[in-house]
Amino acid sequence: MPKVKENVRGLGAKYGGTLRKRYARIHRTLKAARECPSCSSMKLRRSASGIWRCGSCGYTVAGGAYDLSQKT
Repeated sequence: MPKVKENVRGLGAKYGGTLRKRYARIHRTLKAARECPSCSSMKLRRSASGIWRCGSCGYTVAGGAYDLSQKT
Protein backbone atom coordinates (compact mmCIF):
# COMPACT_ATOMS: atom_id res chain seq x y z
CA MET A 1 0.00 0.00 0.00
CA PRO A 2 1.53 3.36 -0.99
CA LYS A 3 2.36 5.82 1.75
CA VAL A 4 -0.02 8.80 1.80
CA LYS A 5 1.77 12.13 1.63
CA GLU A 6 0.47 15.07 3.57
CA ASN A 7 -0.86 17.92 1.46
CA VAL A 8 1.09 21.12 1.77
CA ARG A 9 -0.86 24.32 2.15
CA GLY A 10 0.24 27.49 0.49
CA LEU A 11 -0.04 26.83 -3.22
CA GLY A 12 -3.30 26.46 -5.05
CA ALA A 13 -4.11 24.62 -8.26
CA LYS A 14 -3.26 27.61 -10.41
CA TYR A 15 0.50 27.32 -9.89
CA GLY A 16 0.89 23.96 -11.62
CA GLY A 17 1.94 20.50 -10.60
CA THR A 18 5.69 20.88 -11.01
CA LEU A 19 5.91 23.91 -8.77
CA ARG A 20 3.65 22.32 -6.13
CA LYS A 21 5.77 19.16 -6.10
CA ARG A 22 8.96 21.20 -5.79
CA TYR A 23 7.47 23.29 -2.97
CA ALA A 24 6.19 20.18 -1.15
CA ARG A 25 9.62 18.52 -1.33
CA ILE A 26 11.34 21.62 0.11
CA HIS A 27 8.67 22.00 2.81
CA ARG A 28 9.01 18.36 3.89
CA THR A 29 12.81 18.75 4.03
CA LEU A 30 12.51 21.93 6.08
CA LYS A 31 10.03 20.51 8.62
CA ALA A 32 11.66 17.10 9.08
CA ALA A 33 12.84 16.21 12.60
CA ARG A 34 16.59 16.53 13.03
CA GLU A 35 18.98 15.33 15.69
CA CYS A 36 21.12 17.88 17.51
CA PRO A 37 24.84 17.10 16.99
CA SER A 38 25.57 18.24 20.56
CA CYS A 39 22.90 16.67 22.79
CA SER A 40 21.27 14.16 20.37
CA SER A 41 17.76 15.48 21.03
CA MET A 42 15.32 15.83 18.13
CA LYS A 43 14.68 19.54 18.76
CA LEU A 44 16.94 21.04 16.08
CA ARG A 45 14.97 23.68 14.19
CA ARG A 46 15.83 26.41 11.70
CA SER A 47 15.86 29.82 13.38
CA ALA A 48 16.82 31.80 10.25
CA SER A 49 17.94 30.99 6.75
CA GLY A 50 21.05 28.84 7.19
CA ILE A 51 21.05 29.01 11.01
CA TRP A 52 19.87 25.95 12.98
CA ARG A 53 19.30 26.01 16.72
CA CYS A 54 18.55 23.27 19.23
CA GLY A 55 15.52 23.97 21.42
CA SER A 56 16.85 21.72 24.18
CA CYS A 57 20.49 22.77 24.72
CA GLY A 58 20.68 26.02 22.68
CA TYR A 59 23.41 24.72 20.37
CA THR A 60 23.59 26.83 17.20
CA VAL A 61 25.07 25.60 13.95
CA ALA A 62 25.29 26.97 10.41
CA GLY A 63 23.96 24.91 7.54
CA GLY A 64 21.91 25.13 4.43
CA ALA A 65 18.76 27.17 3.94
CA TYR A 66 16.37 24.21 3.91
CA ASP A 67 18.51 21.40 5.32
CA LEU A 68 21.36 21.13 7.77
CA SER A 69 23.73 19.87 5.10
CA GLN A 70 24.48 21.98 2.07
CA LYS A 71 24.41 20.67 -1.46
CA THR A 72 27.54 21.48 -3.44
